[in-house]
Amino acid sequence: MDEFVEMPSTMWTLLTRAREGNAGELDLLLRQYRPPVLAFVRSLVRDPEEAEDVTQEVFVTVLQDGVLAKADRLKGRFRSLLLAVARHVVSERWRARTALKRGGNQRPLSLDRIDGPDDLPLRNQIEAPAADLEFDTLWVDNLIRIGMNRLRQQSAKEGTSYFDALFAVVNDGAAYAEIAERMGVSIHDVKNYVHQARLRLRRYLLQEIHSYSPSRDAAQAEIEYLLKLLEP
Repeated sequence: MDEFVEMPSTMWTLLTRAREGNAGELDLLLRQYRPPVLAFVRSLVRDPEEAEDVTQEVFVTVLQDGVLAKADRLKGRFRSLLLAVARHVVSERWRARTALKRGGNQRPLSLDRIDGPDDLPLRNQIEAPAADLEFDTLWVDNLIRIGMNRLRQQSAKEGTSYFDALFAVVNDGAAYAEIAERMGVSIHDVKNYVHQARLRLRRYLLQEIHSYSPSRDAAQAEIEYLLKLLEP
């Protein structure tokens, strides 16, 4: 997985356009990257409605000028940026709730302070290497979801059976012979469908990773790291 795939726009271009009020770019950002953030927040916040609010606040915070400008100078850290902001927002909520219980007043969010697991200012969190096995695993799952969605859309557009064959293998655990019977084709055809589907899925995953990586080296490092999470 070492070829470089050029993309028409990077994640940072998308973020900038979303910050400028482009509703389409913001919608794309939320549709693609909201799932892993929401799942991570749900592991920290019990109330479902509050988890939804926190997740929304994460993306609002990311799009603030100060945060995005800071992160933009360190391009390629989009995954770490979302993780740092998610931790920050959750910890601010916890701190505000604790203050209210003690009779204090709730303070507005500060981008320069965080009292969380790492006890670092948010700006330092953005700059520091950030890793969280749970979040990163959710990130990989979401990348696969994005890739599978693209594969489904492209297969439907072309009228191919690539997505259906791969989905039957991965999701249903169906054998090639069973899939061949379902589709009314030969086992050889099914094997070819699955092979082509995997090649395309791999390409889509590479494209997605390159879209938020600033260079070939950064993308390769990200790929190598994420691949480790897929190992048994």
